[in-house]
Amino acid sequence: MNINSYKEFLSSISHVSRLNLQVWNCKGEVVFSSEADPSKDPSFEEIRDFSFQIMRQGTFQHTSTEGRNFLSGAPIKSGEEVIGSIIVDSPYFNNTSQHKTSQGAAIYDPKEMERFLSQISMITSENLTAQEEVEEMIKELEHCFEDLYLYSKTATEVKTLRFSDSALNDMVEKILKNMRSDLAFAELSSRRQYNMHVSTDKFSEKVSDRKVFVASLIAMIPPDVPSLKENYFIVNNTRETPAFMGLASEPYRYLVVKVQHENNFYGWLGLVSFNLKEIFRRGELRLLISIAEQIAMAITNSDLYQDLEQFVINTVKSLVHAIEAKDIYTRGHSERVSQYSMLIGERLNLKEEEKKVLQWASILHDVGKIGIAESILNKHDRLDYDEYEIIKKHPQKGGNILSPVDQLSASLPGIIHHHERYDGNGYPEGLKGEEIPLVARIIAVADTFDALCSSRAYRSPRTMEEALEIVEKAAGTQLDLHLVKVFQKACRKNLRTGKENNYDK
Repeated sequence: MNINSYKEFLSSISHVSRLNLQVWNCKGEVVFSSEADPSKDPSFEEIRDFSFQIMRQGTFQHTSTEGRNFLSGAPIKSGEEVIGSIIVDSPYFNNTSQHKTSQGAAIYDPKEMERFLSQISMITSENLTAQEEVEEMIKELEHCFEDLYLYSKTATEVKTLRFSDSALNDMVEKILKNMRSDLAFAELSSRRQYNMHVSTDKFSEKVSDRKVFVASLIAMIPPDVPSLKENYFIVNNTRETPAFMGLASEPYRYLVVKVQHENNFYGWLGLVSFNLKEIFRRGELRLLISIAEQIAMAITNSDLYQDLEQFVINTVKSLVHAIEAKDIYTRGHSERVSQYSMLIGERLNLKEEEKKVLQWASILHDVGKIGIAESILNKHDRLDYDEYEIIKKHPQKGGNILSPVDQLSASLPGIIHHHERYDGNGYPEGLKGEEIPLVARIIAVADTFDALCSSRAYRSPRTMEEALEIVEKAAGTQLDLHLVKVFQKACRKNLRTGKENNYDK
């Protein structure tokens, strides 16, 4: 019998017997009533209390009250578990009448009523259990969908994460929201600067210090608990574990999983909730473990990235030293050009990623000279046409040398185009104005200035003031006028303070 057929069956019994039938579940909700709206019945609260009494005692109950002929009820069971109750309320008959069912049973009699309700209870049990199973299945599917949504929102972010506190904080906030908890936290003992504790207002009312609370939770994890072999620890009700009870004003449930990749343990990812009507589902545990594994992998990848970045830095330093070893007149030139370029970048308020691109490009802008003969680089006289044509190839050669290094790909335009002119008469492509990448235009100003201030075989170095005047004359033709003004202000400020060799902000 399906749910609709079952309800029709109860409605038929109510109509024939002229009895009011109600079916209640263990949550105190009316699953079926022969009345249109049972909540409007003045006796609604009384009947609900009667239903709870039946479910607590697990036996048939019968009572008579003033103004009511009788109220009878029987428990509905699934195996030995009470899952609801069925109530008969008869406002129509008194104990002297002999109202009978179609089978002729005097159902006002408690014994007959008990037999009558026990039969309906058996049928009800099958249908109510089926209904609850369907509802539980729907809830589980809803939870699974929410879990899948959360994982899809975080997995891509975590996998591409170059580990940062803001990215982790966003992730912990999503975990708190989607898993309906009162506290979500990441406690990373090896990365304490990234520790995150995000909570609801309800949590703040019950716990004064989140950091102390979380630290205490972690410290109290039993080292030999079996679940740690599966990388988690769980307490579904702190009433059952008194050691955790004193940390908050009310009982709570608590789930924590290891942030670990292979043999590298970084810390814990956890949840706390004061809602004890629910428990942490297996699906939530699996999801939290998956996210923790992704975070651990991101930390590992971040460490590897930093190691690789340091390797690239060391390689770059070797290249710069190799260049300057060939050209005795430009020793220290690359570092000074980088210093001047960063001075301009700071005053342009470039973003951190843009400044990193500028730093790499400026320090490596002459790397292409490594393929040019020393006889040309160190020539005492001015270069002839053919020699100058060879020199003009060094920006593109620099780009070719560094193109296999993915970490430097964003810096290549600055290296390749730092000898373009603002009027379009530069090389290698003759770009004009803002067609020239900003990084290249910045390096051009810094490179020109340092070249003027450096010794050459064919001339002595200019003073800082002389070099600035020459750079100013080149503004609008060779160099970007706006960038020249920015650089001049920074340098003249240092001149006024008598710090000719200090180009700090």
